[in-house]
Amino acid sequence: MQSVLAFLALLLPLTLSPGPATIALAGLGMNRGIVRSMPFFSGLLISAFGIAVASGMGLNAVFLAYPTIYLILRYAGICYIFYLAWKFLRARPSISDSADGEFRVLDGMLLTVLNPKFYLVLTVLFSQFLKPGQGALWAVIFGLTAVLAVSQFVWLAAGAGIKPLLKSETALRIQSRVFGVLLLLVAAFMLLRPS
Repeated sequence: MQSVLAFLALLLPLTLSPGPATIALAGLGMNRGIVRSMPFFSGLLISAFGIAVASGMGLNAVFLAYPTIYLILRYAGICYIFYLAWKFLRARPSISDSADGEFRVLDGMLLTVLNPKFYLVLTVLFSQFLKPGQGALWAVIFGLTAVLAVSQFVWLAAGAGIKPLLKSETALRIQSRVFGVLLLLVAAFMLLRPS
């Protein structure tokens, strides 16, 4: 029981804290609603599960042995976050929920795959909760995926819950711009911080 509480105490702040995925989910929830944001949400979870499996099987060892691969991933992720910010900044959300600027499963997958912070979270998580020879890999991976699904859904639902308060298309456009600027700030922070 103590290790479950420690697992949650470590993982909840990491998955609930603002970052590229949570900001994108809140913005999508507000602009598109929960149902129309599910492809992006699903992409986040599918790739998170796949990366967790790959990391558990040794992907982090590859990053340690070949730091250039990590750096390429880091900068590709920053570029992708800039791209998502651009999509938010140019979006034309409307009260009628038109299909303009849809975010797909692939968009969610790419955001997770290109987010170096996620790999670091996995390294910390695995180093603390996996002991060689104990076979806890799948429990940690499924626990991570479950906590991630809940915490990410909280952001999506919070965004969707705010939408009724925004009664005009101008308010929706301002909100979309705010989330675009937040993503720009996250990308800039990631670019400027030391590797």
